[in-house]
Amino acid sequence: MKKTGLLVLLAALCIVLPSCRRMAEKTREKIRVEAVERVERQGFSGIEVVVRVVNDTRYRLLLERASFDLYAGANCVCGAVLAEPAEVARRTTASVATQWRLRIVDPLALYALVRRVRRNDLEQVNVSFSVEGHGGPASVNFSREKMPLSEFLNIFDLDLRELKNYFE
Repeated sequence: MKKTGLLVLLAALCIVLPSCRRMAEKTREKIRVEAVERVERQGFSGIEVVVRVVNDTRYRLLLERASFDLYAGANCVCGAVLAEPAEVARRTTASVATQWRLRIVDPLALYALVRRVRRNDLEQVNVSFSVEGHGGPASVNFSREKMPLSEFLNIFDLDLRELKNYFE
């Protein structure tokens, strides 16, 4: 009897799991970052980034923790950490101001990296990032290690010209 009950439970899970995956994919399609509207320095070690976010879900989105590191070759040049949580109300399109603390690991390497970006040389420039938050009852945790900078910019629909403007 126990064995039969276990088999029924496993069969039910096999039926339910694919539908949960489809539901998660549909929810992901309803959430997107439309644009980076503004980037402003806040003193020596902070920046404010304002992004326009679309949340067509019935859940409030909460970004609890996020960080990224910028690499030139194998060396970490600088990074940023989300200073305070950010949220987007349900079924809305909103401009969300996020506060970040900057960390410069190697100032000379950062200067060299800025020069590379100005020359359109993104060959060995990579980004590692991690994000933690909630979308309603589901927690959201994802990260990538040493993703090419051009792919990272595509996530936010940015191009190299806009990145150069932020470095000015």
